[in-house]
Amino acid sequence: MRNVTSDVLVAYASKHGSTEKIAHWIGKEIRGNVDVLNVNNVHNLNYDYIILGTPIYEHEPLPEMSSFINRNKDQLENKKKSVFVVSSDNEVRSKREMNIEAFTNIIPGEVNQTAVFAGEIDNSELSSKELESVNSYMNSISKPTGSYSKLNEKKCREYGKSLNRFI
Repeated sequence: MRNVTSDVLVAYASKHGSTEKIAHWIGKEIRGNVDVLNVNNVHNLNYDYIILGTPIYEHEPLPEMSSFINRNKDQLENKKKSVFVVSSDNEVRSKREMNIEAFTNIIPGEVNQTAVFAGEIDNSELSSKELESVNSYMNSISKPTGSYSKLNEKKCREYGKSLNRFI
C-alpha cells in the first residue's frame, strides 16, 4: 500500500497578528505538506485541503479574506475545507455562532469543521477609532478595557489535530 501525502493550505487574514499565530499553530498539527500563508500571498489553490482563518470585526471577516474568497469562489466550491475565526468574545455561545456564521455564509460549498478562538488586543497597536470601538464594546459587556491576551495555543493545536481526519 502506498502512503499518500496530502497538500494542505492554511490561508489566513490577520490584522494585528493573532490569526497568524493561530494559523501557524494549526498548521504544525496537520499531517502532510502544509503551507501556512497570508491570503495576499496565495497564488493558487492546488491543494487537497484548505483551512481558512480570519478575525471578525463588526460581525464581518477582514476585507482581504472576503476578496480572496470572491476571487476564488469557483475553485473553493468543490475543495475540502475547514475554517476558523478569531474574535474577542468567544466565551458567549451566541456570539461564537454569529461570528462563525458571518464567515461560513460567504464560503462556497461544504465546510467540514469550524472553530472560534479568542485573540489578543494590544491597545498600543490600535488606531484611535479601533480603540474607541473596542472600549465601547468592552464597556457594553461589563468587561475591563485594556490590552489582554486570550490566545490558547493548546486549543488551537487540538483543532489542527482534529482536522487530520478530513485530510
